[in-house]
Amino acid sequence: MPPSTRWRLCGRANSSGRSPVRGTGNSWAAPADGPDAGTGVTGAPGSGAAGAARGKLAFALSGGGARAAYQTGVLSYIGKRLPALRVPLLTGVSAGAINVGFLAAFDGDLRGATQALKRRWLSLTTEEVLRTNPASLLKVGVRLGGSLLGGGTGLSPRFRSLVDTSPLREFIERDVDRGEIGSRIRAGDLEAVGLTAMSYQTGRTVLFVQGDPQSAPRPASSHYRLVRTDISVDHILASASIPLVFPAVKLGQQYYGDGSFRTAAPLAPAIHMGADRIFTISARYRRSELEARAPDTTGYPPPARVLGLLLNSVFLDTLDWDAAALRRINLLVDRLPREVSERQGLRHVDLLILRPSRDIGKLARDFEIELPPGLRFLVRGLGTPDIKSADFVSYLLFESEYIRTLVELGASDAEANWRRIEAFLT
Repeated sequence: MPPSTRWRLCGRANSSGRSPVRGTGNSWAAPADGPDAGTGVTGAPGSGAAGAARGKLAFALSGGGARAAYQTGVLSYIGKRLPALRVPLLTGVSAGAINVGFLAAFDGDLRGATQALKRRWLSLTTEEVLRTNPASLLKVGVRLGGSLLGGGTGLSPRFRSLVDTSPLREFIERDVDRGEIGSRIRAGDLEAVGLTAMSYQTGRTVLFVQGDPQSAPRPASSHYRLVRTDISVDHILASASIPLVFPAVKLGQQYYGDGSFRTAAPLAPAIHMGADRIFTISARYRRSELEARAPDTTGYPPPARVLGLLLNSVFLDTLDWDAAALRRINLLVDRLPREVSERQGLRHVDLLILRPSRDIGKLARDFEIELPPGLRFLVRGLGTPDIKSADFVSYLLFESEYIRTLVELGASDAEANWRRIEAFLT
């Protein structure tokens, strides 16, 4: 069981006094079973001491495909306001691993790193992530059809993934240099970097760590393994490879995929690496009860709806569950005698989560037309015209206007909650 977390809620009521959860355009954060929005700060407030005195800070960046552009907007605003902020621990999974790899390899302060990351995202197109030309999509279709009709005879080409992500490797290689990560760790700018992936051979979650974080016990679980290594582009790609959608990545003798799919505790890597404070960014918009009751589709659910819900359960739900569990553990630890908690290695880990003020899935619906023709044809064949939200598309929509909208939303939400974010980070 992971150490406890002291929980914080980040929120702001609008000028009318209505709760941000009612869709007023204000961002907030709360655990899955936490109080309603607009109730202020939950849990013990920060001591007001300097960040170093309050323990090690970690940025824990999770997945979500193109939704990770929202993270970039938040980070760019933090970097602009706190350029000298030192973040000794960085952990990432899925698309969050791409952002972590970029930040870890950048030689400069937080402002320079986050602004450069923002520029890279704003220049991104779908073609720089996956091949969408008709020939490539036809090849995938032939492989998939051959695998289904071949009956396992081995006579047909083996199906590997729905899309070819060769361009994504080239995109990451331009900015991530494993030597640079090592140099920053040796210089003391970083203490450790951790990326989470899933082994297809063993089914275990693997946390790849570069650096030597203090008080980083090995996870006591047969389903979880910590490996010390030099983080490379392959580790980033492995962590970000959504099963079946993206191809698996070979590391050593095993193939790996997106770590989110076997990680029920996305905050655990930062805790295992010794974090005392964790700042994380969710891509989930907290809907009001009225919004939650409204149907997204009528009739039989199309594949796009099913796939969207499956991806949401992996990339969005687990953070809520983990945070809520840690909050309950914290309540228990608060009642333990200090000597007992110290003997058991339990400690408080402050946690702040920022959530988007708008529904990213619904935003994607307005930008689906920007998808390359071949990919748009494919996703519409899965039933996207029949649903109000485009959750599935929101993970694949690496197009400029959509990315810019998410980046601007992230920066706006960070600004709206800046007082609480600054108090937590400094």
